[in-house]
Amino acid sequence: PSKLSTGTADRISTGQDAFSFDVERPPPEAIEQADEPLERRLGLWSGMAIVMGSIIGSGIFSTPALILGSVGSVGMSIVVWVIGALVSICGCAAYMELGTMLPKGGGEKAYLEAAFPRPRALLGFVFCLSSILVCYPTGLAADAVVTGSYLLYAVTGKPTGHSVWAERLIGVGVTGLCAFMHACLARSAIRTQSILTVVKALLLLLVVFVGLLNIRKDGLGRNVFEGSSTNANDYASALFKVFFAYSGYTALNYAVDELRRPEKTLPRAAMGGLSLTAVLYVLCNIAYFAVLDVKAVSGAGTAVAGVFFTQVLGDVWGQRVVPVFIALATLGNVMCGVFSASRVVFAAARDGYLPLDHLWGSVSQRFGTPVWALGATWALITVYIVLPPPGEAYALLIDVGGYPFWVFSGLAVVGLVRMRYTHRDLVRPFRAWMPVNAVSICAAVFMCVVPFIRPSDADSMAVPYWLAPVAGVVFIAVSCGLWYIRMVLLDRVKYHKQINEDQI
Repeated sequence: PSKLSTGTADRISTGQDAFSFDVERPPPEAIEQADEPLERRLGLWSGMAIVMGSIIGSGIFSTPALILGSVGSVGMSIVVWVIGALVSICGCAAYMELGTMLPKGGGEKAYLEAAFPRPRALLGFVFCLSSILVCYPTGLAADAVVTGSYLLYAVTGKPTGHSVWAERLIGVGVTGLCAFMHACLARSAIRTQSILTVVKALLLLLVVFVGLLNIRKDGLGRNVFEGSSTNANDYASALFKVFFAYSGYTALNYAVDELRRPEKTLPRAAMGGLSLTAVLYVLCNIAYFAVLDVKAVSGAGTAVAGVFFTQVLGDVWGQRVVPVFIALATLGNVMCGVFSASRVVFAAARDGYLPLDHLWGSVSQRFGTPVWALGATWALITVYIVLPPPGEAYALLIDVGGYPFWVFSGLAVVGLVRMRYTHRDLVRPFRAWMPVNAVSICAAVFMCVVPFIRPSDADSMAVPYWLAPVAGVVFIAVSCGLWYIRMVLLDRVKYHKQINEDQI
Protein backbone atom coordinates (compact mmCIF):
# COMPACT_ATOMS: atom_id res chain seq x y z
CA PRO A 1 0.00 0.00 0.00
CA SER A 2 1.04 3.59 -0.57
CA LYS A 3 2.94 5.19 2.31
CA LEU A 4 1.47 8.60 1.53
CA SER A 5 -0.41 10.27 4.37
CA THR A 6 -4.01 10.84 3.44
CA GLY A 7 -3.38 14.59 3.45
CA THR A 8 -0.85 14.07 0.66
CA ALA A 9 -3.18 11.76 -1.19
CA ASP A 10 -5.92 14.36 -1.01
CA ARG A 11 -3.53 16.94 -2.40
CA ILE A 12 -2.85 14.69 -5.39
CA SER A 13 -6.51 14.70 -6.30
CA THR A 14 -7.49 18.22 -5.26
CA GLY A 15 -4.35 20.30 -5.48
CA GLN A 16 -5.09 21.77 -2.04
CA ASP A 17 -2.47 22.54 0.57
CA ALA A 18 -2.23 22.07 4.31
CA PHE A 19 -3.92 25.37 5.08
CA SER A 20 -7.20 24.48 3.40
CA PHE A 21 -8.05 21.11 4.94
CA ASP A 22 -10.96 20.63 7.31
CA VAL A 23 -9.69 17.33 8.65
CA GLU A 24 -6.97 14.81 7.93
CA ARG A 25 -7.66 11.12 7.89
CA PRO A 26 -5.01 8.94 9.53
CA PRO A 27 -2.23 7.40 7.44
CA PRO A 28 -2.71 3.77 6.29
CA GLU A 29 -0.68 2.40 9.18
CA ALA A 30 -3.00 4.08 11.67
CA ILE A 31 -6.08 2.89 9.79
CA GLU A 32 -4.86 -0.69 10.11
CA GLN A 33 -4.37 -0.18 13.84
CA ALA A 34 -7.92 1.12 14.21
CA ASP A 35 -9.07 -2.52 14.21
CA GLU A 36 -7.41 -2.86 17.62
CA PRO A 37 -9.74 -0.92 19.94
CA LEU A 38 -9.04 -0.46 23.62
CA GLU A 39 -11.34 -2.41 25.89
CA ARG A 40 -14.07 -0.44 27.68
CA ARG A 41 -13.04 -1.31 31.22
CA LEU A 42 -14.05 1.86 33.05
CA GLY A 43 -17.39 2.34 34.79
CA LEU A 44 -18.76 5.01 37.12
CA TRP A 45 -16.76 4.15 40.24
CA SER A 46 -13.47 3.41 38.48
CA GLY A 47 -13.97 6.65 36.52
CA MET A 48 -14.53 8.63 39.71
CA ALA A 49 -11.42 7.00 41.16
CA ILE A 50 -9.34 8.22 38.21
CA VAL A 51 -10.71 11.76 38.51
CA MET A 52 -10.22 11.99 42.28
CA GLY A 53 -6.87 10.23 42.01
CA SER A 54 -5.73 12.77 39.42
CA ILE A 55 -6.83 15.74 41.51
CA ILE A 56 -5.74 14.73 45.01
CA GLY A 57 -1.97 14.90 45.25
CA SER A 58 0.35 16.57 47.69
CA GLY A 59 -1.21 20.02 47.17
CA ILE A 60 -3.88 19.88 49.88
CA PHE A 61 -1.24 18.74 52.38
CA SER A 62 1.40 21.32 51.46
CA THR A 63 -0.12 24.51 49.97
CA PRO A 64 -2.47 25.85 52.72
CA ALA A 65 0.39 27.67 54.44
CA LEU A 66 1.54 29.23 51.16
CA ILE A 67 -1.99 30.39 50.37
CA LEU A 68 -2.41 31.82 53.89
CA GLY A 69 0.86 33.67 53.42
CA SER A 70 -0.51 35.26 50.24
CA VAL A 71 -4.01 36.32 51.37
CA GLY A 72 -3.16 37.02 55.02
CA SER A 73 -6.21 35.65 56.86
CA VAL A 74 -8.02 32.41 57.65
CA GLY A 75 -11.32 33.62 56.17
CA MET A 76 -9.83 34.66 52.83
CA SER A 77 -7.87 31.41 52.62
CA ILE A 78 -11.11 29.42 52.81
CA VAL A 79 -12.85 31.80 50.38
CA VAL A 80 -10.05 31.27 47.84
CA TRP A 81 -10.47 27.47 48.07
CA VAL A 82 -14.23 27.84 47.55
CA ILE A 83 -13.71 30.10 44.53
CA GLY A 84 -11.24 27.59 43.11
CA ALA A 85 -13.82 24.82 43.52
CA LEU A 86 -16.59 26.79 41.76
CA VAL A 87 -14.35 27.81 38.85
CA SER A 88 -13.11 24.21 38.48
CA ILE A 89 -16.69 22.94 38.37
CA CYS A 90 -17.36 25.41 35.54
CA GLY A 91 -14.33 24.08 33.68
CA CYS A 92 -15.44 20.53 34.30
CA ALA A 93 -18.90 21.29 32.85
CA ALA A 94 -17.33 22.62 29.66
CA TYR A 95 -15.17 19.52 29.31
CA MET A 96 -18.16 17.27 29.90
CA GLU A 97 -19.91 18.82 26.92
CA LEU A 98 -16.76 18.40 24.82
CA GLY A 99 -16.24 14.80 25.92
CA THR A 100 -19.81 13.68 25.30
CA MET A 101 -20.15 15.63 22.06
CA LEU A 102 -16.84 14.26 20.68
CA PRO A 103 -16.39 10.91 22.47
CA LYS A 104 -12.83 10.30 21.34
CA GLY A 105 -9.71 9.59 23.36
CA GLY A 106 -6.91 12.14 23.47
CA GLY A 107 -8.72 14.98 25.22
CA GLU A 108 -7.97 18.45 23.85
CA LYS A 109 -6.44 16.96 20.69
CA ALA A 110 -9.83 15.85 19.38
CA TYR A 111 -11.59 19.04 20.50
CA LEU A 112 -9.06 21.46 19.00
CA GLU A 113 -8.96 19.62 15.67
CA ALA A 114 -12.76 19.68 15.39
CA ALA A 115 -13.15 23.32 16.45
CA PHE A 116 -10.18 24.74 14.51
CA PRO A 117 -9.74 22.60 11.37
CA ARG A 118 -7.50 25.15 9.62
CA PRO A 119 -4.53 25.12 9.45
CA ARG A 120 -4.94 21.36 9.20
CA ALA A 121 -4.23 19.65 12.56
CA LEU A 122 -2.08 22.56 13.79
CA LEU A 123 -3.53 22.95 17.27
CA GLY A 124 -3.97 19.19 17.75
CA PHE A 125 -0.36 18.58 16.75
CA VAL A 126 1.04 21.34 18.99
CA PHE A 127 -1.10 20.21 21.92
CA CYS A 128 0.10 16.61 21.58
CA LEU A 129 3.74 17.64 21.30
CA SER A 130 3.47 19.96 24.32
CA SER A 131 1.64 17.37 26.42
CA ILE A 132 3.91 14.47 25.49
CA LEU A 133 7.26 16.26 25.76
CA VAL A 134 6.65 18.84 28.50
CA CYS A 135 3.30 19.10 30.31
CA TYR A 136 2.77 15.53 31.48
CA PRO A 137 6.34 14.30 32.05
CA THR A 138 7.44 17.35 34.07
CA GLY A 139 4.42 17.27 36.38
CA LEU A 140 4.60 13.51 36.86
CA ALA A 141 8.34 13.69 37.47
CA ALA A 142 7.73 16.18 40.27
CA ASP A 143 4.99 14.03 41.82
CA ALA A 144 7.20 10.94 41.62
CA VAL A 145 10.04 12.72 43.42
CA VAL A 146 7.58 13.98 46.06
CA THR A 147 6.50 10.35 46.58
CA GLY A 148 10.13 9.41 47.20
CA SER A 149 10.60 12.35 49.54
CA TYR A 150 7.62 11.40 51.73
CA LEU A 151 8.62 7.74 51.83
CA LEU A 152 12.06 8.77 53.08
CA TYR A 153 10.35 11.12 55.54
CA ALA A 154 8.44 8.13 56.95
CA VAL A 155 11.62 6.05 57.22
CA THR A 156 13.90 8.71 58.74
CA GLY A 157 11.34 10.83 60.60
CA LYS A 158 12.91 13.94 59.03
CA PRO A 159 11.08 16.04 56.39
CA THR A 160 14.28 17.31 54.77
CA GLY A 161 17.94 16.41 54.38
CA HIS A 162 17.38 13.29 52.24
CA SER A 163 19.66 12.26 49.42
CA VAL A 164 18.47 13.86 46.18
CA TRP A 165 19.35 10.73 44.24
CA ALA A 166 17.52 8.49 46.68
CA GLU A 167 14.35 10.53 46.09
CA ARG A 168 14.85 10.38 42.34
CA LEU A 169 15.56 6.66 42.19
CA ILE A 170 12.38 5.98 44.15
CA GLY A 171 10.58 8.26 41.69
CA VAL A 172 11.89 6.28 38.71
CA GLY A 173 10.79 3.05 40.36
CA VAL A 174 7.35 4.42 41.19
CA THR A 175 6.65 5.58 37.62
CA GLY A 176 8.03 2.32 36.23
CA LEU A 177 5.70 0.33 38.49
CA CYS A 178 2.70 2.42 37.40
CA ALA A 179 3.53 2.02 33.70
CA PHE A 180 4.07 -1.74 34.10
CA MET A 181 0.73 -2.21 35.87
CA HIS A 182 -1.19 -0.21 33.27
CA ALA A 183 0.54 -2.14 30.49
CA CYS A 184 0.46 -5.72 31.77
CA LEU A 185 -2.01 -5.73 34.66
CA ALA A 186 -4.66 -3.30 33.46
CA ARG A 187 -7.52 -4.53 35.63
CA SER A 188 -5.28 -4.70 38.69
CA ALA A 189 -4.10 -1.16 37.94
CA ILE A 190 -7.70 0.08 37.85
CA ARG A 191 -8.40 -1.63 41.18
CA THR A 192 -5.20 -0.21 42.67
CA GLN A 193 -6.16 3.29 41.52
CA SER A 194 -9.54 2.85 43.16
CA ILE A 195 -7.95 1.62 46.41
CA LEU A 196 -5.45 4.50 46.47
CA THR A 197 -8.27 6.96 45.86
CA VAL A 198 -10.17 5.49 48.82
CA VAL A 199 -7.00 5.81 50.93
CA LYS A 200 -6.64 9.46 49.95
CA ALA A 201 -10.30 10.20 50.65
CA LEU A 202 -10.04 8.48 54.04
CA LEU A 203 -6.95 10.54 54.88
CA LEU A 204 -8.84 13.75 54.07
CA LEU A 205 -11.81 12.53 56.13
CA LEU A 206 -9.43 11.77 58.99
CA VAL A 207 -8.14 15.35 58.84
CA VAL A 208 -11.72 16.65 58.99
CA PHE A 209 -12.78 14.27 61.78
CA VAL A 210 -9.69 14.94 63.93
CA GLY A 211 -10.08 18.66 63.37
CA LEU A 212 -13.68 18.65 64.59
CA LEU A 213 -12.70 16.75 67.73
CA ASN A 214 -9.78 19.05 68.58
CA ILE A 215 -11.06 22.54 67.86
CA ARG A 216 -9.16 25.28 69.68
CA LYS A 217 -11.01 27.25 72.37
CA ASP A 218 -11.37 30.26 70.10
CA GLY A 219 -12.24 28.09 67.09
CA LEU A 220 -11.10 29.73 63.86
CA GLY A 221 -10.46 32.99 65.69
CA ARG A 222 -12.57 35.99 66.65
CA ASN A 223 -12.25 37.71 63.27
CA VAL A 224 -11.40 35.25 60.52
CA PHE A 225 -10.82 38.04 57.99
CA GLU A 226 -8.40 40.02 60.16
CA GLY A 227 -5.16 40.72 58.31
CA SER A 228 -6.58 40.06 54.85
CA SER A 229 -4.34 41.32 52.08
CA THR A 230 -5.44 44.28 49.94
CA ASN A 231 -2.95 43.51 47.17
CA ALA A 232 -4.52 42.01 44.02
CA ASN A 233 -1.27 40.21 43.16
CA ASP A 234 -1.46 38.28 46.43
CA TYR A 235 -4.88 36.90 45.51
CA ALA A 236 -3.72 36.11 42.01
CA SER A 237 -0.82 34.10 43.44
CA ALA A 238 -3.14 32.24 45.84
CA LEU A 239 -5.70 31.41 43.14
CA PHE A 240 -2.90 30.21 40.89
CA LYS A 241 -1.94 27.62 43.51
CA VAL A 242 -5.56 26.64 44.20
CA PHE A 243 -6.38 26.12 40.52
CA PHE A 244 -3.40 23.80 40.22
CA ALA A 245 -4.56 21.89 43.30
CA TYR A 246 -7.93 21.28 41.60
CA SER A 247 -6.49 20.39 38.18
CA GLY A 248 -6.95 16.80 37.04
CA TYR A 249 -10.72 16.78 36.56
CA THR A 250 -10.18 16.33 32.79
CA ALA A 251 -8.41 12.97 33.23
CA LEU A 252 -11.32 10.90 31.90
CA ASN A 253 -11.51 12.97 28.72
CA TYR A 254 -8.30 11.29 27.58
CA ALA A 255 -9.85 7.84 27.88
CA VAL A 256 -13.45 8.35 26.73
CA ASP A 257 -13.14 5.39 24.36
CA GLU A 258 -12.43 3.16 27.37
CA LEU A 259 -15.57 4.22 29.27
CA ARG A 260 -18.71 2.15 29.32
CA ARG A 261 -21.67 4.32 28.20
CA PRO A 262 -19.46 7.46 28.01
CA GLU A 263 -22.38 9.83 27.38
CA LYS A 264 -23.64 9.10 30.92
CA THR A 265 -20.54 7.85 32.74
CA LEU A 266 -18.26 10.78 31.84
CA PRO A 267 -20.38 13.60 33.33
CA ARG A 268 -21.35 11.60 36.41
CA ALA A 269 -17.84 10.37 37.18
CA ALA A 270 -16.06 13.67 36.50
CA MET A 271 -18.56 15.93 38.24
CA GLY A 272 -18.99 13.50 41.12
CA GLY A 273 -15.26 13.08 41.64
CA LEU A 274 -14.52 16.82 41.45
CA SER A 275 -17.43 17.84 43.69
CA LEU A 276 -16.55 15.33 46.38
CA THR A 277 -12.90 16.38 46.27
CA ALA A 278 -13.84 20.07 46.49
CA VAL A 279 -15.96 19.48 49.60
CA LEU A 280 -13.12 17.54 51.24
CA TYR A 281 -10.59 20.25 50.34
CA VAL A 282 -12.63 23.04 51.92
CA LEU A 283 -13.39 20.98 55.06
CA CYS A 284 -9.70 20.06 55.41
CA ASN A 285 -8.69 23.72 55.37
CA ILE A 286 -11.30 24.48 58.02
CA ALA A 287 -9.92 21.58 60.09
CA TYR A 288 -6.33 22.84 59.78
CA PHE A 289 -7.30 26.29 61.05
CA ALA A 290 -9.56 24.86 63.76
CA VAL A 291 -6.59 23.06 65.34
CA LEU A 292 -3.64 25.28 64.41
CA ASP A 293 -3.49 29.03 64.81
CA VAL A 294 -2.32 31.33 62.02
CA LYS A 295 1.24 31.43 63.32
CA ALA A 296 1.48 27.62 63.47
CA VAL A 297 0.12 27.17 59.95
CA SER A 298 2.43 29.85 58.56
CA GLY A 299 5.43 28.28 60.27
CA ALA A 300 4.58 24.79 59.01
CA GLY A 301 5.50 25.65 55.41
CA THR A 302 4.79 22.70 53.13
CA ALA A 303 4.41 20.26 56.06
CA VAL A 304 1.02 21.49 57.36
CA ALA A 305 -0.47 17.99 57.52
CA GLY A 306 2.52 16.69 59.46
CA VAL A 307 2.37 19.53 61.99
CA PHE A 308 -1.40 19.08 62.25
CA PHE A 309 -1.22 15.37 63.12
CA THR A 310 1.86 15.83 65.32
CA GLN A 311 -0.01 18.32 67.51
CA VAL A 312 -3.16 16.21 67.70
CA LEU A 313 -1.92 12.61 67.70
CA GLY A 314 1.76 12.87 68.58
CA ASP A 315 5.14 12.49 66.85
CA VAL A 316 4.61 8.95 65.60
CA TRP A 317 1.58 9.93 63.55
CA GLY A 318 2.99 13.25 62.40
CA GLN A 319 6.45 11.98 61.44
CA ARG A 320 5.89 8.32 60.48
CA VAL A 321 2.31 7.47 59.61
CA VAL A 322 1.08 10.60 57.84
CA PRO A 323 4.07 10.76 55.44
CA VAL A 324 3.20 7.23 54.28
CA PHE A 325 -0.38 8.27 53.52
CA ILE A 326 0.81 11.37 51.65
CA ALA A 327 3.26 9.22 49.69
CA LEU A 328 0.35 6.94 48.75
CA ALA A 329 -1.66 10.00 47.74
CA THR A 330 1.05 11.19 45.35
CA LEU A 331 1.55 7.61 44.13
CA GLY A 332 -2.13 7.51 43.15
CA ASN A 333 -1.67 10.84 41.41
CA VAL A 334 1.26 9.45 39.43
CA MET A 335 -0.65 6.28 38.52
CA CYS A 336 -3.58 8.26 37.14
CA GLY A 337 -1.24 10.68 35.36
CA VAL A 338 0.72 7.91 33.64
CA PHE A 339 -2.59 6.47 32.42
CA SER A 340 -3.75 9.81 30.93
CA ALA A 341 -0.36 10.73 29.45
CA SER A 342 -0.03 7.41 27.64
CA ARG A 343 -3.43 7.95 26.01
CA VAL A 344 -2.22 11.24 24.51
CA VAL A 345 0.84 9.43 23.07
CA PHE A 346 -1.46 6.70 21.75
CA ALA A 347 -3.91 9.17 20.12
CA ALA A 348 -1.11 11.26 18.58
CA ALA A 349 0.54 8.18 17.11
CA ARG A 350 -2.69 6.94 15.58
CA ASP A 351 -3.01 10.21 13.69
CA GLY A 352 0.55 9.97 12.39
CA TYR A 353 1.99 12.86 14.43
CA LEU A 354 4.93 10.92 15.87
CA PRO A 355 7.92 9.08 14.43
CA LEU A 356 7.40 5.30 14.55
CA ASP A 357 3.68 5.96 14.91
CA HIS A 358 2.84 2.34 14.10
CA LEU A 359 4.71 1.37 17.29
CA TRP A 360 3.40 3.97 19.75
CA GLY A 361 -0.14 3.61 18.40
CA SER A 362 -0.32 -0.16 18.64
CA VAL A 363 -2.37 -2.21 21.08
CA SER A 364 -0.82 -5.32 22.63
CA GLN A 365 -2.74 -8.40 21.52
CA ARG A 366 -1.73 -10.14 24.73
CA PHE A 367 -2.69 -7.43 27.22
CA GLY A 368 -5.12 -5.28 25.22
CA THR A 369 -3.27 -2.10 26.26
CA PRO A 370 -1.02 0.47 24.51
CA VAL A 371 2.17 -1.05 25.92
CA TRP A 372 4.59 0.96 23.79
CA ALA A 373 2.83 4.25 24.53
CA LEU A 374 3.12 3.50 28.24
CA GLY A 375 6.81 2.65 27.81
CA ALA A 376 7.43 5.94 26.01
CA THR A 377 5.60 7.83 28.76
CA TRP A 378 7.74 6.21 31.46
CA ALA A 379 10.95 6.93 29.52
CA LEU A 380 10.12 10.64 29.17
CA ILE A 381 9.22 10.96 32.85
CA THR A 382 12.49 9.25 33.77
CA VAL A 383 14.44 11.79 31.70
CA TYR A 384 12.89 14.66 33.64
CA ILE A 385 13.49 12.93 36.97
CA VAL A 386 17.14 12.13 36.36
CA LEU A 387 18.66 14.84 34.16
CA PRO A 388 17.71 18.27 35.60
CA PRO A 389 19.95 19.62 38.38
CA PRO A 390 18.23 20.08 41.76
CA GLY A 391 17.04 23.42 43.05
CA GLU A 392 15.65 26.31 41.04
CA ALA A 393 16.36 24.69 37.66
CA TYR A 394 14.20 21.70 38.57
CA ALA A 395 11.33 23.89 39.79
CA LEU A 396 11.57 25.93 36.59
CA LEU A 397 11.00 22.84 34.45
CA ILE A 398 7.83 22.04 36.36
CA ASP A 399 6.52 25.58 35.86
CA VAL A 400 7.35 25.46 32.15
CA GLY A 401 5.37 22.26 31.82
CA GLY A 402 2.29 23.72 33.49
CA TYR A 403 1.96 26.80 31.28
CA PRO A 404 0.94 25.19 27.92
CA PHE A 405 -1.78 23.19 29.71
CA TRP A 406 -3.75 26.33 30.48
CA VAL A 407 -3.22 27.72 26.98
CA PHE A 408 -4.81 24.65 25.37
CA SER A 409 -7.47 24.32 28.07
CA GLY A 410 -8.67 27.84 27.32
CA LEU A 411 -8.55 27.23 23.56
CA ALA A 412 -10.59 24.03 23.97
CA VAL A 413 -13.42 25.92 25.71
CA VAL A 414 -13.21 28.72 23.11
CA GLY A 415 -13.55 25.95 20.52
CA LEU A 416 -16.60 24.62 22.38
CA VAL A 417 -18.30 28.01 22.10
CA ARG A 418 -17.31 28.23 18.43
CA MET A 419 -18.78 24.82 17.67
CA ARG A 420 -22.14 25.95 19.07
CA TYR A 421 -22.36 27.94 15.81
CA THR A 422 -20.26 25.93 13.34
CA HIS A 423 -21.35 22.41 14.37
CA ARG A 424 -24.99 22.89 15.33
CA ASP A 425 -25.86 19.37 14.17
CA LEU A 426 -23.61 17.60 16.70
CA VAL A 427 -25.47 15.70 19.40
CA ARG A 428 -24.76 17.14 22.85
CA PRO A 429 -25.81 14.73 25.62
CA PHE A 430 -24.48 17.27 28.14
CA ARG A 431 -24.70 21.01 27.58
CA ALA A 432 -22.84 23.63 29.64
CA TRP A 433 -24.37 27.09 30.18
CA MET A 434 -22.67 29.90 28.29
CA PRO A 435 -21.85 31.84 31.52
CA VAL A 436 -20.11 28.68 32.77
CA ASN A 437 -18.01 28.57 29.59
CA ALA A 438 -17.16 32.25 30.02
CA VAL A 439 -15.90 31.59 33.55
CA SER A 440 -13.72 28.73 32.26
CA ILE A 441 -12.19 30.91 29.55
CA CYS A 442 -11.52 33.73 32.03
CA ALA A 443 -9.82 31.28 34.41
CA ALA A 444 -7.56 30.01 31.62
CA VAL A 445 -6.66 33.59 30.62
CA PHE A 446 -5.97 34.35 34.27
CA MET A 447 -3.60 31.37 34.55
CA CYS A 448 -1.79 32.44 31.39
CA VAL A 449 -1.40 36.09 32.42
CA VAL A 450 -0.57 35.81 36.14
CA PRO A 451 2.91 34.27 35.63
CA PHE A 452 3.94 37.47 33.83
CA ILE A 453 2.92 39.70 36.76
CA ARG A 454 5.89 40.77 38.86
CA PRO A 455 5.60 39.25 42.38
CA SER A 456 6.59 41.19 45.50
CA ASP A 457 9.66 38.97 46.11
CA ALA A 458 10.91 39.10 42.51
CA ASP A 459 14.26 40.62 43.51
CA SER A 460 15.10 37.67 45.76
CA MET A 461 14.36 35.01 43.14
CA ALA A 462 17.32 33.06 41.76
CA VAL A 463 15.43 32.52 38.47
CA PRO A 464 13.49 35.39 36.82
CA TYR A 465 9.75 35.05 37.47
CA TRP A 466 8.94 35.50 33.78
CA LEU A 467 11.29 32.77 32.53
CA ALA A 468 8.88 29.83 32.92
CA PRO A 469 5.94 31.33 30.96
CA VAL A 470 8.27 32.71 28.29
CA ALA A 471 9.86 29.27 27.91
CA GLY A 472 6.37 27.76 27.61
CA VAL A 473 5.45 30.22 24.85
CA VAL A 474 8.75 29.52 23.06
CA PHE A 475 8.09 25.78 23.18
CA ILE A 476 4.63 26.28 21.67
CA ALA A 477 6.21 28.39 18.89
CA VAL A 478 8.85 25.75 18.21
CA SER A 479 6.10 23.11 18.09
CA CYS A 480 4.36 25.16 15.39
CA GLY A 481 7.57 25.01 13.36
CA LEU A 482 7.74 21.24 13.83
CA TRP A 483 4.11 21.00 12.69
CA TYR A 484 5.03 22.77 9.46
CA ILE A 485 7.91 20.37 8.86
CA ARG A 486 5.90 17.24 9.66
CA MET A 487 2.48 18.06 8.26
CA VAL A 488 3.38 20.31 5.30
CA LEU A 489 6.95 19.85 4.08
CA LEU A 490 7.13 16.08 4.54
CA ASP A 491 3.74 15.66 2.90
CA ARG A 492 5.00 17.61 -0.10
CA VAL A 493 8.11 15.44 -0.30
CA LYS A 494 5.96 12.29 -0.21
CA TYR A 495 3.64 13.80 -2.81
CA HIS A 496 6.45 14.47 -5.30
CA LYS A 497 7.98 11.06 -4.60
CA GLN A 498 4.67 9.36 -5.34
CA ILE A 499 4.22 11.37 -8.56
CA ASN A 500 7.69 10.31 -9.71
CA GLU A 501 6.98 6.67 -8.90
CA ASP A 502 3.69 6.81 -10.82
CA GLN A 503 5.43 8.31 -13.85
CA ILE A 504 8.05 5.55 -13.78
